[in-house]
Amino acid sequence: MLCAVCYGVLRGHQGSQWRGTFDLHFDHQPDEVALRESAAKPVSCCICRSILGELSLVQKKGLKPQDNRINTLSGLYKFFERWMSAGLLRPNTINTKDRAAFISAYLSELPGLEEESNRVVDTFVPKIYRLDFKLRDAERVGTFVLEQLGDRSSSPLHTPFSRSTSSDEVLEVAKTWINRCTSEEHPDCPGEPSEGLQPWYPSRLIDLGSMVKIPGHKEIRDDPPQIAGDPERKRREDSKEDSEYIRLVTTKEERNMMQGFYVTLSHCWGGASFSKLTEDKMADFKRGVKLKELPKTFQNAIRFARRLGNKPGQVRYIWIDSLCIIQAAQPNKPTETEKSDWLKESAQMHLIYNNSYCNISATAATDSTKGLFLPREPHLLWEDEINLNTEGIPGISSDELIQRCKIIDLSFWERNIDDAPVNRRAWVLQERLMAPRVLHFCQDQIAWECRKVDASESFRDGIASFRLRAGEIERAERLKSFVPRILPGSQENTSSSGYLEGGLATYNHWKRIVERYSKTRLTNPGDKLIALSGIAKLMSGNLLNVAYVAGLWSEYLESQLLWRLDPVFEHGKFSFPSSRPPVYRSPSFSWAAIDAERGITYGEFTTDNLLISIERFEMFQDKGADKFGLVKEGCFIELLGVVKGIILEKRIDQSGTRYYWDLKGTPREPVGDSHKLEDEYSNVYLDSPQDDTDVLGQGGRMHCLPARHDANGYLICLLLQQDPRQGSQYRRVGLTKIPRYDQAGQKRVFDPDRPQDKPLSIRLV
Repeated sequence: MLCAVCYGVLRGHQGSQWRGTFDLHFDHQPDEVALRESAAKPVSCCICRSILGELSLVQKKGLKPQDNRINTLSGLYKFFERWMSAGLLRPNTINTKDRAAFISAYLSELPGLEEESNRVVDTFVPKIYRLDFKLRDAERVGTFVLEQLGDRSSSPLHTPFSRSTSSDEVLEVAKTWINRCTSEEHPDCPGEPSEGLQPWYPSRLIDLGSMVKIPGHKEIRDDPPQIAGDPERKRREDSKEDSEYIRLVTTKEERNMMQGFYVTLSHCWGGASFSKLTEDKMADFKRGVKLKELPKTFQNAIRFARRLGNKPGQVRYIWIDSLCIIQAAQPNKPTETEKSDWLKESAQMHLIYNNSYCNISATAATDSTKGLFLPREPHLLWEDEINLNTEGIPGISSDELIQRCKIIDLSFWERNIDDAPVNRRAWVLQERLMAPRVLHFCQDQIAWECRKVDASESFRDGIASFRLRAGEIERAERLKSFVPRILPGSQENTSSSGYLEGGLATYNHWKRIVERYSKTRLTNPGDKLIALSGIAKLMSGNLLNVAYVAGLWSEYLESQLLWRLDPVFEHGKFSFPSSRPPVYRSPSFSWAAIDAERGITYGEFTTDNLLISIERFEMFQDKGADKFGLVKEGCFIELLGVVKGIILEKRIDQSGTRYYWDLKGTPREPVGDSHKLEDEYSNVYLDSPQDDTDVLGQGGRMHCLPARHDANGYLICLLLQQDPRQGSQYRRVGLTKIPRYDQAGQKRVFDPDRPQDKPLSIRLV
């Protein structure tokens, strides 16, 4: 549904403003009050709701809507108004109608994005338009894609009517997606196991077929009727809840009797305490425990899973981590049994999720007490379309000025799925990737991910994959779309001769996975590597004779060492929001040694223009441990390179904290009247300056290691701190880049013709 303002802009070009550009420019909402009124009931405009959400994020950054400092024109108008009030400027000198509106809209065509589609495939090639909204002509508060629609029969308009995600309507949507996914429509998605084949099962599962213990209870309702004021019905419902049990089964003991599919659950644990599988409760769980004793999310997932199959009993089991892995009775003091069971089961995560029928994700729930099912306003989910007036857009012929378009909010998937509570958990990324299909329970609807398509109740046939990057809209590769390419034997990673090429395609997928994973959060800081081990294990099948080196790969290892954390520039200041964990979990040369809420930038995979070479490396783990999981202290890399002593300093000013360095004992010639350290090398990317406070000044024991000339001409150097006890041993604290234009600066740091610039063997730990 669109409000009168949005409809007027898109259909009638109301509020049009000539700005001398190819974009069509319009005044939108006049103030925040009007915006909120359009976003609220009864109008509930889809565009204004999204803008209001983005506006809230802008306000959290410290930019207030009435703050004219964010817009130069507004500041000038206030300046002119003061002159007019003082009689120094005639009122007609400036056109006050040109004052920037509270919200402005910009419309333009997006050529070159029409060839791909995530919707029903046909011969129609849609035109695509871009619609931007800005706060006072400055801060972007919304970006939409308007995709031209073809024949209505190929794109049915979906209008959900149920008022809860627990409804039969929602269940049928989920079943439709699953049936399509397991059919020949999705050749890259695994189908249902063939008849007669024994499916793979995890070590333990929750049996859904043993839930009802009292005869006569054949079905379990997921959305109980309102029973207030009906004591007898309430008594029956309470009695029914008391009759609902779940039972833990172990594959080793009951394999011959097991049949049917199993599903998995992704959820946020949260801080609430709830019943878990422990050593002393194992027998109780095998006999059966009351369903109502489990947290609400588990109850909802179990009930939904039981209804999910196409025939009774098709989905027979569910795997939930805290009910199927032995949990420590004292989290800080796990017993040997508890620890060994966790290590054994966590090493099988790639199998557990990869062999599941479907992964149910409590995407919107912040903890296990919130549940899957939420009430909603169904009309807010209706697909929104508009008869778009394209007059004035270059290249549009006069006979197609009015085009029927679907409105796609670019922030929809990120806001509802990628940035939802459960998907900020580190463990969940590999769960999403490894499961053949994921059913998300979001704030007001369900959504779907598989290797073929992303969809939601709002866009049941699929959501076109666009993203906004550096201000430009481009086709985005969906998270699960490259899963087939990282699996052993995948077509994309196989040469014409049939041999695995393991090659750059697989490595670049790993780069994207790590960059996304590095932004997620861990409850247990020590899990950084093991929470990604399942994906690493699957990928290793395409990387023949390539070792795993604490989150890196032995092939192209030199260039992978050049990952970095970019300083964050917000509110006019630089900051470094990263930290080192309190426990050892990886050597310093790995990205896994750092927690960075904004993520890391992974190194390239190349052998070009390298100035270092790896001699050997050693990873240490517990005996029998998963080689893709936990590592012990003492891991190292030995390499050849030129090491130069430096002094690292910092300066704090109105732009925040900045870092600078120079070589020890060899300052440049002064420029002008003075020589300042900050005039030297200032492209510095420190890993965790809040923790590494001992690296500054003369006593910092800091060195730089020239490592590579990149494709843009930068000299990239690692910043290392020397071990005071072992002179040839160093730990990484960051990275620095010397630009191409500073040839003299590059030569001071590294000159292969200089006798003293000869490589030495050093050890990184």
